[in-house]
Amino acid sequence: MIYSKNTIKNISESIGIPKLKDGITTAMAQDVEYRLHEIIAEAMKFMRHSKRTKLTVTDINSALRVRNVEPIYGFETGRPIKFHKATAGLEDIYYVDDEQIGLDTLLEEPLPSMPLDTVYTAHWLAIEGVQPRIQQNPIPIDEESGDAAAKKPAKIQRQDGVDTIPLVKHVLSKELQLYYECITESLQSSDPVVKSTALESISIDAGIHQLVTYFVQYVAVTVKNNLHNLEVLKTTMAVARAIRRNPNLFIEPYMHQLIPSLLTCLVSKQLCESYTEDHWSLRDGAAAQISEICQQFGQTYHTLQARIARTLLRAFLDPTKALTTHYGAIVGLTKLSTNIIQVLILPNIKTYMSLLDVEMEKDNPQLVHDGQHCRDALLNALRVLTSSYSDLEPVNLTHIQKNKLADVVGNTLAGIVYADAEGGKIMAAVAAASQEANNQSA
Repeated sequence: MIYSKNTIKNISESIGIPKLKDGITTAMAQDVEYRLHEIIAEAMKFMRHSKRTKLTVTDINSALRVRNVEPIYGFETGRPIKFHKATAGLEDIYYVDDEQIGLDTLLEEPLPSMPLDTVYTAHWLAIEGVQPRIQQNPIPIDEESGDAAAKKPAKIQRQDGVDTIPLVKHVLSKELQLYYECITESLQSSDPVVKSTALESISIDAGIHQLVTYFVQYVAVTVKNNLHNLEVLKTTMAVARAIRRNPNLFIEPYMHQLIPSLLTCLVSKQLCESYTEDHWSLRDGAAAQISEICQQFGQTYHTLQARIARTLLRAFLDPTKALTTHYGAIVGLTKLSTNIIQVLILPNIKTYMSLLDVEMEKDNPQLVHDGQHCRDALLNALRVLTSSYSDLEPVNLTHIQKNKLADVVGNTLAGIVYADAEGGKIMAAVAAASQEANNQSA
């Protein structure tokens, strides 16, 4: 037995019960041993569920709580238990030495540091079925490659003169790799049929979700390396449109990578070798795509349209920028919404037209050519503005109305509106928008 009869007798005498019979002490010793085995067995369950091999004081206390027994106080898991021997008569008694702590010493000790507040953070568990290798995620184990592959150094990629090691291992099947190579080669083909077939495949195929990040990267790199190749840029914008319009792809996480490429094709100073080439249609297409992105994701990202409008307004009002940049900014703001036209374009037209007239008076055919497109873009913005005031009746085209319009948009643009077929509607819309702005400022 763990507990002897003499131990039971000593404990009974210490609590005032002298001279227990041998039969009673034997029965109590056996019962104590049974209870100890029961508590230890229960504590080992807590130890195993905690994935440990060492029984601790916490496990014993948890087992006691399960049995509705008050836990043992004065013991803790981190402090080792030291037993001291004391000889009393013919027996050796072992006891735990309790350290005496002075109250003054305890009060003079510095206070412990405040515990950290509980916070919640979000991270990507998986993106398109691929787990990012970040601190919050478990380390993936490649069972097929084994230990030899784990010891193999990561493949170093060289880009822009910098050696980088990819953080995420994105495994593509051979079929997807072959598909991506075939598509990218077809996009570079001079045959329009081959090129249109590749774009159609991107826009409708359902099994290419793992290639979205590769196509977005393809768009960014191609735009960066071919800023003066108009044909390649048009094809790249078509790729971006095809990715967005594929109903089977989830592209929301990649919008922040796609928008800079679209803005580059919208407001870049030079997108072709000669100014006579039709880079205006490329800018119009990029503006349309940005507008579609704002409409599609504006409810989720409330500041998206405001940030894009701020960027375009800065390009529009910067007199040091090229006229081609001004054109892209005007078209982009026009495509966003009629409210943007009323708030950002209309109050700045007169000042901008005074600068544009000076540029177009210079003996430079390129400036005249680009300035004419900027005028057309501003006129188109005024036409779009009329859609918000469709219930207004067109005003009569008189010189008085023309002078009133000139006070808002400048003499040159007022003359163009006066000669336009929809001049009456434009004058009515501009007058109504100006009246609303004056009422709000008042």
